[in-house]
Amino acid sequence: MTFERHSDRRASERGVTIVESAVILIMFFSLLFGIIEAGRFLNMRQVLTNAAREGARIAAADPTLVTQLGGSTTLSCAAPCSGQPNVLQVTAARLSNVLLKTTNVTLTYPASGAGTCNQMLAVQVQGTYNYFFYQLLHLLKITNDLNTVTITRTTTMRYEHQTPCNPWS
Repeated sequence: MTFERHSDRRASERGVTIVESAVILIMFFSLLFGIIEAGRFLNMRQVLTNAAREGARIAAADPTLVTQLGGSTTLSCAAPCSGQPNVLQVTAARLSNVLLKTTNVTLTYPASGAGTCNQMLAVQVQGTYNYFFYQLLHLLKITNDLNTVTITRTTTMRYEHQTPCNPWS
């Protein structure tokens, strides 16, 4: 009888060890995927910030910007912006379309609140980021919800080729 009790205890200890290991592994992988997902999200924010900055820098230095606008104050397109003015195409070329499924680029000149002197232009880049974990659950048919977040980055710069004016007159 003592032999049977001892083997039952050993078998139940093995079962507890397996359950504890499974719980710890689930927690470990959840933490690991959370860290990876946060890194990917921050990377996409930085990609959008850099694209908006470079687009604004290129637009601010482009002497043909007013001609490209064609009398409009705002131009917008969905990346890759083919057939659009050069400034939008160049900005869209700096985006990583692999992780961002929907990306829009908007150029505004003059930016709101600008007077007649020192007019500013604004380049806004907006993308929809799909969380990888939800894409994985969707792929495995566990959920139909694709959890997304919209990332928007705007950069404003002074247009370098505007007509000079005297703000004190």
